[in-house]
Amino acid sequence: MDVNDRQVIHALGIDDAYTVDRVLASGPGGVTELVSLDGSGPFIRKRIPSKLARRGVWAMLAECGCARLPRVVATYEMPDEFVVVCDFVPGENLEEFVAGHGRIGEKDACTIVAQLCEAVAALHAHGLIHRDISPSNIVVAADGVHLIDLGIARFRTEGVTHDTTQLGTRGFASPEQCGYAQTDARSDVYSLGRVLGYLLTGVRPETPDTAEYERTLADESVVGAGVREVVCRASALEPSARYQSVAELARALGSEKVVEAEAIADTMAPPAFEPAPRRRNWVKVLLAVMAVVAFVAAVGIILAVTFGRGGEKTDGPADVPAAEAPADGEGAGDEGAGGDAPAAETADLEIVESGWSVDSQGYVHYALGLRSTGDVEIELPGVTITGRDASGNVIFSEEQYFRAAPSGEVAYFGGQSGNGGAAPATVEFSPIAPQDHNIGSVAQSSAFSVSGVSVLPERYGVTSFVGEVTTEKDDGTDAGSQVAISLVLRDESGAITYGCITFVSRPAVGESTSFEISPYGIPDYATYEVHAQAW
Repeated sequence: MDVNDRQVIHALGIDDAYTVDRVLASGPGGVTELVSLDGSGPFIRKRIPSKLARRGVWAMLAECGCARLPRVVATYEMPDEFVVVCDFVPGENLEEFVAGHGRIGEKDACTIVAQLCEAVAALHAHGLIHRDISPSNIVVAADGVHLIDLGIARFRTEGVTHDTTQLGTRGFASPEQCGYAQTDARSDVYSLGRVLGYLLTGVRPETPDTAEYERTLADESVVGAGVREVVCRASALEPSARYQSVAELARALGSEKVVEAEAIADTMAPPAFEPAPRRRNWVKVLLAVMAVVAFVAAVGIILAVTFGRGGEKTDGPADVPAAEAPADGEGAGDEGAGGDAPAAETADLEIVESGWSVDSQGYVHYALGLRSTGDVEIELPGVTITGRDASGNVIFSEEQYFRAAPSGEVAYFGGQSGNGGAAPATVEFSPIAPQDHNIGSVAQSSAFSVSGVSVLPERYGVTSFVGEVTTEKDDGTDAGSQVAISLVLRDESGAITYGCITFVSRPAVGESTSFEISPYGIPDYATYEVHAQAW
């Protein structure tokens, strides 16, 4: 076994050591998970397809040392993925914060953007352009704001006229990112200006809200002339008309904490990184992995035969005789079966009911009830959510994953979907077929009750639902340490019209903890209900 083979085996061991608490996002750009390691954490783990990984960006981020940027805990190479593990920052993203609190006062808005300037200045000092500074990538935490998600960050390259890929968040991405020129430090200044305008107005600066954004920004009763001038200069269409660095922007906001680096991204050449070693000996690697799997499977079979523990399905290698490792669907419960293990459990995911509504910014707020059709729980069930316009054209499609779909009862989850902008005419919810690794235990390991729910008077468009959740049963097998609290609103006919979710720490068995769900701008409703699930 050569060095590359040992590195792969080592990476597989690291990867397996983490426990996935929940999947936060999944798409063509990779998977983002909330994970823990031997009781420590939580951490954010990003699984990025190898061909899309920007290894140099993550390597340089580890050297930035800015508290307002993600702290890289580990990176490692999997067969087809580059994996990054970072510290988890608890808090709301800026989009959620504004939705819950409305537009922000000038002093606080300037403070937030000045703190973002600290993070962006650290990136620029190392030659990195973030390129996706937007509300969903900014976390409001107890110690201020943090800038996250460097998935499309890049080094500036001399001698080219435009970026090779046109990426970013509509309304916040600079004009250069639409193919007009190459991005540089001033591109991030543009995004910071748009974020400041969003905080001051409470309106996203994108279609179809562009006219409303411009009108609200120009309203002197909403935004003062001085801070409006800062927004307009920072987000000028022509890069040369903007502040030429985040340090200049920070000074315009009254902050002296950001010190402009002597060499920013405009003048720094990207650092050189050695290419990842080529993997020439995958046959040997696969043989080594198969040998490990075969050994573990053989031990499991011996224990099952010796002690009569055949209830848990074990996948053996192809050359193990059928009497020792029955194929899927075979077992002692089948007529003529040759093995001692019972039949493998199967189940399909069923969406029992669903409903949705659209807010003023074009985002879909939904709730749905999930259930396993078999006798077993489905872990990490997935649903594809597709929004279409009046002509039937797809305007967004994304996958959402939840903690578990139980057997024999319905688990309700609330959430938000869509990309803002144009409101969909229809929204479809389709279950993602569960795989073998999604099939969980027969019995539910945790149970919760919700009590004392009441509704507080609406204040500034925010309606708060408060109550208590009690842990009735918990055998310790559920991963994670939280309880998901989902609010479901229904109209007079009983149809779901709205849903949202929040999380609280899981209390011990027999104990309770309070919760508060505070959605902004909810639709009219006839009844409401609150559901709790392990997370």
